[in-house]
Amino acid sequence: MKRFFKLFKYLVPYKWLVSQNIGYNVLSAFFALFSFAMVIPFLSVLFGNQEVVTEPMNFALSTKYFMHTLNFYMGRIMITHGNNGALILVSTMVIIFSLLKNGFIFLSNHVLAPVRAYVVMDIRNEIYRKVLKLPLSYFTEARKGDVMARISNDVQEIENSVVTSLSMLFRDPFTVILYMVILFTISFQLTIFVLILLPLSGLLIGRVGRSLRKTTYKGQQRLGELMSQLEETLTGLRIIKAFNGEDKMEKKFMHTNKLYAILFRKAARRRYLASPISEFLATLVLMVIMAYGGSLVLSGPEVMSGESLIFFLIIFSQLIQPAKNLTTAYFSIQKGLASVDRVDEVLLAQDKIPEKPNAQDIDTFKQSIEYRNVSFKYEKEYVLRDVSFTIEKGKTIALVGKSGSGKSTMVDLLPRFMDTTKGEILIDGVPVKDYKIDSLRRLMGIVSQQSILFNDTFRNNIAFGSKKGIPSEELIVEAAKVA
Repeated sequence: MKRFFKLFKYLVPYKWLVSQNIGYNVLSAFFALFSFAMVIPFLSVLFGNQEVVTEPMNFALSTKYFMHTLNFYMGRIMITHGNNGALILVSTMVIIFSLLKNGFIFLSNHVLAPVRAYVVMDIRNEIYRKVLKLPLSYFTEARKGDVMARISNDVQEIENSVVTSLSMLFRDPFTVILYMVILFTISFQLTIFVLILLPLSGLLIGRVGRSLRKTTYKGQQRLGELMSQLEETLTGLRIIKAFNGEDKMEKKFMHTNKLYAILFRKAARRRYLASPISEFLATLVLMVIMAYGGSLVLSGPEVMSGESLIFFLIIFSQLIQPAKNLTTAYFSIQKGLASVDRVDEVLLAQDKIPEKPNAQDIDTFKQSIEYRNVSFKYEKEYVLRDVSFTIEKGKTIALVGKSGSGKSTMVDLLPRFMDTTKGEILIDGVPVKDYKIDSLRRLMGIVSQQSILFNDTFRNNIAFGSKKGIPSEELIVEAAKVA
């Protein structure tokens, strides 16, 4: 769960909303419990199963004190308003408590809604910011489609699976804790018996949850491959059509898509196990409690009374839905943590283009560019090996060679889109690593092999590199003419 708690750092800016959510959840749990606590002793007194208590009892942390105090106040209500009046009054109070409980549940979800939305927004902003800082060499090792899948699908999965579960994780634990305290006051012995049973259920749930996370991670990897193939298809559609490769690409896509569908099916089946397993285990535990609690009642009222057992079972039955929610949240989180792992692989990727603390600006190019014993490799094989040459200012040169010989790589090393594996590049006798990256790239004009237009106006595309806002109309026109 350590990976899940990493998400809590995104909650820090919204701690006020989170604290409100927790407060509302505590209140909803309190009113839910209090409505049941009122009804049971009142009905016992009303129907003559228990005598009316006329004297209060000294405070003690026990079920006896709790039940005695409730019976005392219920008796006073019945004496003051009569049986029918007391019945109407208590029923009205239960309705009010139910309204308050559900009102606080709404408020807790209401204040959590912006947290859910903005946490996902912050994660997406952080991963996009990281992508912009990563060197080009990262995208030769990680396919663009897979990176796109992590930014879109995996972040969306975090929202659907993990962030959505925050409402359950912030609400239901308080309900469970509050109800468990009441159960301990009713019967310490029976509650200990319950706590022995619950870990056995947790072992089964945990095993299925770990299997779900593993399957989901593989599924997200397949989805990344699918997105990569789609990106390749859209980019190379002209080539595919020119070589009649439609059938080949279709078969490749369908194969990957089928593998993803198989993994998705496995993950869905494991996820659908969450609710049935939790409900069955809750029913099983409830019946075992009834059998064991019944044996305590048969041992004598000094061990446990029949009324206390009924009260215990009613309170425990109210634990089933919160426990079921926590189980569902656990499965959902396990599914989402697979996406958290994939997003972390991008966020924790090493930035291989560091800037020195004492890096200097470069405003003009005066003398020459020198490649000195430059070698570069993407993974294992060297693309460039011991390349050395000097380009004097004012000269025009062309790099000629077959495809894949390293021409583009050699150019990409100059503005530090990537860094040399060995050797160094110097501008005016100073290594490019000694310059500030922004300053170095501002000195250069780059025309790529492929024309790229961003989804914006032509004016903004032309002025894309401007750091001082949109230039004047005259400068825009002049830049377009020069290009």
